[in-house]
Amino acid sequence: MITAQNVPNLPGWMDLGSPDPGASAEFYSRVFGWTAEQVQAESEQEPGYWYLRKDGKAVAGLGGLPDPAARSDWMTYIRVADAASTTATAEANGAKVRVPVMPIGPQGSFAQLTDPAGGEFALWQPGEFTGFEACCIDDTVLWAELWTRDPGAAKAFYPAVFGWQVEPYTEGAPEGGGYDMWTKQPGDPMEAFGGIMVIGDDAPVQDEKWIPHLMVADADATVARATDAGGAVLIPASDAPPGRLGLLADPFGARFVILQPTPMAGAGGAPQ
Repeated sequence: MITAQNVPNLPGWMDLGSPDPGASAEFYSRVFGWTAEQVQAESEQEPGYWYLRKDGKAVAGLGGLPDPAARSDWMTYIRVADAASTTATAEANGAKVRVPVMPIGPQGSFAQLTDPAGGEFALWQPGEFTGFEACCIDDTVLWAELWTRDPGAAKAFYPAVFGWQVEPYTEGAPEGGGYDMWTKQPGDPMEAFGGIMVIGDDAPVQDEKWIPHLMVADADATVARATDAGGAVLIPASDAPPGRLGLLADPFGARFVILQPTPMAGAGGAPQ
């Protein structure tokens, strides 16, 4: 499962690029109770950066968009022991490097890549900052899901780079097909941390995309807060084997899933 401990080759951080960080911080504060702490000032060269915190613990990052034409969305970071080595392995397996490895002071180093099918992701090599300080509890990330038209390519690429394994989800599946989970050890639900959603022609997500799942205590109340704050419902909240979940977008179009787990689903994650 996703963890706040310094475990490599798992999702270890996520951040949001926004055309208006102040407005985005207000939205997520109203929906999840997050507070924003600025850790990098805005300048002509840099758009600024904030930690989003829940009960004082960092749960996500928020930054401005260096390119005003870029789409606002969430970025998933995979925590790694050596960003340079992992970047080389990813390139050897067909990835493209969008941003080469860059240090962020003593906090750590990052790189941004695109998988062979076009899905963007990032790497985080911890220094003083490990990444998530809280996760897998209410109003924090629980699950990382890749939406893709080419699940075969994903199942070849990510295991080759990160050593992940793929396990079919057997408790239920979305309409029209099965669902595969990312795991470090098949057969152990505590080792599952994400999944693969195949993009259909009528899916509300049509681009290759990593979408975070955020755990909530009350899915319907969370949807109501999100819409009141200017968000949109892309898939209404409904019941599924892992719990009650829905796909939302913030006022700038950044997508995320909210999940109210069933009592047995919270520890092992939850497919959409």
